[in-house]
Amino acid sequence: MTRYEDRGNLKWIPFLMPEHAALLREYYVRVQKLEMPAIDEQLKEWWARELEQALIDGTETRIIYFEDGGYRTASGFVEQVRQEEEILVIRSSERQEIPLARIIRIETG
Repeated sequence: MTRYEDRGNLKWIPFLMPEHAALLREYYVRVQKLEMPAIDEQLKEWWARELEQALIDGTETRIIYFEDGGYRTASGFVEQVRQEEEILVIRSSERQEIPLARIIRIETG
């Protein structure tokens, strides 16, 4: 004996007008947005040392940062740490600037 599993709103998607589908997409993006977590000052100091060491040693670094309501990941080599502007410059295949205040996690090695 098989049990019927209701697909919920999925079964109605083919009948949606394009305007309704766009509104639903915007709604889901708004609902799934994350907030920037609070970062401890001691952790920020430890990260500064890690970034300085990665810059000196030339080790590959993985940076997880907060942007547009979600987490993004950048991997590469630390090229510059501009303390005055609070920006980290990382290079892999392209050059990327990441605000230091938006960093969530740093992994070196």
